[in-house]
Amino acid sequence: MQLMPATAEELGVNNPFDIDQNVDGGSWYLRKMIDRFGGDIKLALAAYNAGPGTVERYKDNVPYLEKKHLLNRVLRFSGQFA
Repeated sequence: MQLMPATAEELGVNNPFDIDQNVDGGSWYLRKMIDRFGGDIKLALAAYNAGPGTVERYKDNVPYLEKKHLLNRVLRFSGQFA
């Protein structure tokens, strides 16, 4: 999972290259974004990738192409396991 240094610190991740700390921290952060955006998975994933402030500013129109590709891939793969 990708954790920015400030986010890793906030989550108590001392070593983001330690797989256990990384997955635990990233999972907690995703849960935090899901809660923050009222269970809206699309907004939570966008916030995980682009930051919650960006999502609050732009809502569904976050102007980052990378975010759109990530969101589409995650949602497509999650449908395989639903």
